[in-house]
Amino acid sequence: MLLKRFGYTWILGLMILISCSKDDDSPATPTPTPAPPPSSGIGTPTGTYTRKVLLEYHTAAWCGTCPDAFSKRDQVMNAFPGKVIPVEIHQSDAMQIPLFMNIDATFGSNPASGMVNRVPSLGTVLLNRTQWMSNVTVQTGAAAKCGLAINSTINGNSLAVEVQAAYKEALSGNYAITVYLTSMNVSGTGSQYDQVNSYNNDPSSSYYHLGNPMVGFKHQYVVKKVLTANMGDAIAASELIAGGLTKKNFTADITGMDAAELYLVAFVTKNGTSATTYEVLNVQRAKAGVLQNWN
Repeated sequence: MLLKRFGYTWILGLMILISCSKDDDSPATPTPTPAPPPSSGIGTPTGTYTRKVLLEYHTAAWCGTCPDAFSKRDQVMNAFPGKVIPVEIHQSDAMQIPLFMNIDATFGSNPASGMVNRVPSLGTVLLNRTQWMSNVTVQTGAAAKCGLAINSTINGNSLAVEVQAAYKEALSGNYAITVYLTSMNVSGTGSQYDQVNSYNNDPSSSYYHLGNPMVGFKHQYVVKKVLTANMGDAIAASELIAGGLTKKNFTADITGMDAAELYLVAFVTKNGTSATTYEVLNVQRAKAGVLQNWN
């Protein structure tokens, strides 16, 4: 009788222990339900496209001269409304992503400098901010060989994206399409986010008396994710013909991001064999959840 009672008690205790252990397990982080692919609101390619310019500039929260680069960025954007699409690539702070390592390995890096359509000037592709205006002027004056359109939908923490590229003429060589997910408002606490400001005492600067560092600084145009491979997804040669079309679909987890601040930047690049033999043919930008058709 005692043996039976002991056995029953032991089994009951074991069941309670197992039950408690299960209850103590932390729940797995839920995977966002993928957003449905965008209903194809993208129209038929028009064959006439505006030449836009991609400005990829390096920056860092610890870089004291970077606020001047922000001013130079705004100047070129104001000089060519709607034609300059900037993206901010961070180095050695909390906003750095793996993209930086690929860009650095291919083109080099230097905070407060940047690339204009990845085209070299005076033998270098990484341009000082004082060179941006003249090089943007040259690039906006070139003919557009292709155009891009972007559509996307948001479902909770999931973003579904469709990107298309259309070509006006046959292209030879190796080409890739790249898609960045960027945010217009990235900030945080501490030295990894607060922007060092060497112009705090310079009355000619837009950042005069804004602090050094600028605590709670709002970083703009920050690349948060790359939806393609970091250096782009290869475009099939069969698509690189007059009237040819490339279509790509992606899904991105945007957990922790403010969807209202997100933008997609897509561009077509001719890939080279050295830093100075690349070229961005055209670029397009669209707010997440909003259609940007051919233009």
